[in-house]
Amino acid sequence: MKKLFITRKTPNHDELVELYKVEKNSRLKERYHALILMHELKSCYKVAKIMKRSDVTIQSWVKSFNTGGLPALAPKVSPGRPSRLSAEQKEELKKDVLTHPRDLGYDFSNWEGKHVSERIKNKFGILLKVRQCQYLIHELGFTLQRPRYAFPKANRDD
Repeated sequence: MKKLFITRKTPNHDELVELYKVEKNSRLKERYHALILMHELKSCYKVAKIMKRSDVTIQSWVKSFNTGGLPALAPKVSPGRPSRLSAEQKEELKKDVLTHPRDLGYDFSNWEGKHVSERIKNKFGILLKVRQCQYLIHELGFTLQRPRYAFPKANRDD
């Protein structure tokens, strides 16, 4: 098999080091590090051993860099599973959460994950678990707020 080298002239070794120093994304930073080591060691196998990665991984990073430059090194974002609620349903739910639960006929005063789950099940016929509803509440821009109890006979000076 033919030995793999970095064929791109820009960015050079020193520029890669500077990019590495300021990069916040750990996955991209690791790829910059691999390219820096490739400039120095000239061997995918040695770089893979140092970085505790497979040589195929290092080779794919070098090939991507050679063909597409730095943009080709950017990690692909996983879209994840699509939401079971549509955008319209989320907007309706947001309006419901902004409304006091007792005004909607419930016997509780605070929206929590289990209450939102119940509301979604009753209104849309979609079953979401409590933890997913907690994520959904956060996605809608809400945080969990609990009332602070004030004890009337307590000494306020302490």
